[in-house]
Amino acid sequence: MQLLTRTAAVVTALLLSTAALTTISAPPAAAVPPPSPGAPPVEAPEGTPHSVHTFEPEALRGIQDAEGPQGAASSLARAGDIKVTLVTVKLADRTAEQTASIDLAAARAGITAASEYWKKMSNNRLSMSVDETRTTTGFSSTATSGQSYFEIMDTVTREATERLGWVAGPYKALVVFIPVSQLSYGALGAGWSGGNQGGRMLMPVPSNFTKNVVAHEFGHILGLMHADSLQCLSGASDVGPGTNGGFADTSCTIREYGDTMDLMGAAQYRLPAISSSLWYLGGFGRGDEILNVGVASGRKSYTLKAWAGDEANRAVKFTDPKSGEAYYLELRLPVGYDAGLAVGGNQGVKIVQNGGASYASSLILMPSTRPFTGYYAENHAWQAGSTFTTHAGTKVHIDYVSYAAGSPDGTAGVTVDAGSPFTDISGSGFQDDILWMYDKDLSNGWPDGSYRPFEPISREATAAFMFRLAAPAAYTAPAISPFKDVPTGHPFYREIAWMESRGLANGWDDGTFRPYESISREAMAAFLYRYSGGYCRVPASAGFQEPLASPFKDVPAGGGFYKEISWTSHAGVSTGWSDGTYRPVDPITREAMAAFIHRLDTFQGANGGCLPV
Repeated sequence: MQLLTRTAAVVTALLLSTAALTTISAPPAAAVPPPSPGAPPVEAPEGTPHSVHTFEPEALRGIQDAEGPQGAASSLARAGDIKVTLVTVKLADRTAEQTASIDLAAARAGITAASEYWKKMSNNRLSMSVDETRTTTGFSSTATSGQSYFEIMDTVTREATERLGWVAGPYKALVVFIPVSQLSYGALGAGWSGGNQGGRMLMPVPSNFTKNVVAHEFGHILGLMHADSLQCLSGASDVGPGTNGGFADTSCTIREYGDTMDLMGAAQYRLPAISSSLWYLGGFGRGDEILNVGVASGRKSYTLKAWAGDEANRAVKFTDPKSGEAYYLELRLPVGYDAGLAVGGNQGVKIVQNGGASYASSLILMPSTRPFTGYYAENHAWQAGSTFTTHAGTKVHIDYVSYAAGSPDGTAGVTVDAGSPFTDISGSGFQDDILWMYDKDLSNGWPDGSYRPFEPISREATAAFMFRLAAPAAYTAPAISPFKDVPTGHPFYREIAWMESRGLANGWDDGTFRPYESISREAMAAFLYRYSGGYCRVPASAGFQEPLASPFKDVPAGGGFYKEISWTSHAGVSTGWSDGTYRPVDPITREAMAAFIHRLDTFQGANGGCLPV
């Protein structure tokens, strides 16, 4: 999905229409700056419940800075309580009785709900509280209800500065309620903010939307823009850039506010969690909630936990290797702020990006991007068994989604498949085994992207494979090497020393290990047999009796390594060659080594599991 770079000074003024409202004309053209040349169009169905937002000019930020509208949004260090000056205003054409009808308790409740929400999102670093010493009711203004929301707020701000001494500044907010049921252009609220965690907010009389809208506007104050969705008449789940700007699929647009499983989407009665892309952008939480796995390669599997929960590494961020775009995977379950929302088609794995109508927006990529009816989507999440494919070809398989109703726990398994990480395995008959080695971090291949499947594997590489498969993370190599040809500074010293310490490799009678020599198939059988027999909860080789008749015609019964080689047949680790031979003294190739280790791991898993010591 192409990310947009529209100016951050985005002001949106969309319409709220309900059965009780008549059609309202659009706001002045000056209120909405044009998109960048070539950018895909930004749309939202008329009547979308929303608030409007403007980034303040520098003079109204309270400080002169060069941070831009994001301010400190990328820093975990920002912390503080935004002090709110709460004012109810008597407009010039409204009576004192109408003004007094503004429910001040409900207004305070909206600020309290916003504070609780952003405390949760920020790991208790950010909050909002009403400064009761500056709370003012029935403040008389010359503004009238027939004016636009920005005209009313400009007038009230000027009067509050002159008569109440309110001055914009860091961690300060002016929140104004006026005796109207809605603002101009159908807005449920309006906000102005700069780069210093401070700003202004204009609200109509409190309603069921108030808590959501106030929290949403504080999200803007904290540097976030809207939660948008990709919308394509073709239903494409992701789309790349076009040759002349815009999208490659010309039926695609950005639907502003289209992610309704995000506080920064369309206004609603609830307060859903912000998406992981906005979380990352804004530097919220502890900093460990999103596992950034970097550029995707090969096939890697991950476990997601409820995004609205508290677990570390509960979401995953990966970068597509071809497009360079970042994608976020999060599990939306009905827990925490997602309770009552993450149900049906909204329960499952949600896929989002940074970008949309602005660089500070987020963008959801739904299973179907065809325009949804109404204002709230019902198909945000990808379900178990489905596959999302980036426009560059990387696949995300939703392996499973596990959740028990009423439980705070739940998981989803996802596999990110960027295709083969190796450039030279297409001709190998053991591709699955080689990719398994990569997925398990047992082999990364060579720096040039090759695996070299047909080359003999060296003894040092064998040690590395076995070490990665079974060695404990806390293993410390001895200060003196057990082999005279493997100095302690050798790149694989730790791995080779571990092999010796566990009795898997004893070296040669002359005290050498010979790390660069290729390893024979019979020696490999011995390594695996010793590993299986000595270091597993239920040793695969425990009690194994060598058969009277050899499974391979070139391995005579009772000969050298006979028991070890015949065990590889018993365990399914090696089936030998099609002519019935094992070829024990031949060097083992890197592809065959991958097959041996994969089969051993499979056999151990079916026979009690392996417990390295």
